[in-house]
Amino acid sequence: MLMALAPSLPKYVNASSKRITLQEFWSIPEGPPNYEFEDGELIEMVSPNDRHQDVLGALYTALRSFLLKEKLGKLWLELDVHLPNVRHVYIPDLVFLATDHLNLLSKEDGKIHGVPDLVVEISSPSTQRKDRTKKKNTYFQAGVTWYWMVDAVDLTIEECKWTPEGYLIAQSIAAGEPFTPKLFPTLTFNLADLMGEEFVDEE
Repeated sequence: MLMALAPSLPKYVNASSKRITLQEFWSIPEGPPNYEFEDGELIEMVSPNDRHQDVLGALYTALRSFLLKEKLGKLWLELDVHLPNVRHVYIPDLVFLATDHLNLLSKEDGKIHGVPDLVVEISSPSTQRKDRTKKKNTYFQAGVTWYWMVDAVDLTIEECKWTPEGYLIAQSIAAGEPFTPKLFPTLTFNLADLMGEEFVDEE
């Protein structure tokens, strides 16, 4: 669905046409509001709630500290990622490029043009369906090797790895359990602990 276009959009972006070109998309001024691009459709992003931002901050802090220490690559918050082979531009909650792939970060516009090594989407009830269907399928088609889906409410983590047949669920981490990512085998963290929350196993 094409959302209503903000007054700050270029005049030649025609809302009534329901489709825009990638060139028109790149000409849109920086937000807010922020937009994603899905093969000609302009999708306005909904502002995240406080719970989403708390989870995002906790994950970013833990991962960034580890990556800086190990010098494995670079992590960004909510950075535009242009997936050329599927004609999509998404703004993942977190995106990671390994050191060997840092050339995918454009020096001209400061955005990623290509396929990142890891994408993390933090799902709320309103976004979970899209994160688990449309976005998951798009990341797979683009060739994103690792995709994490984090539930902001339950603090569960699903780690998916690309295979020719589809994403393979490498791990499903319940709330309160330690998570050792396959991508970062020397890193272990507990998301509930990072959030300062306690989960009691009822079994």
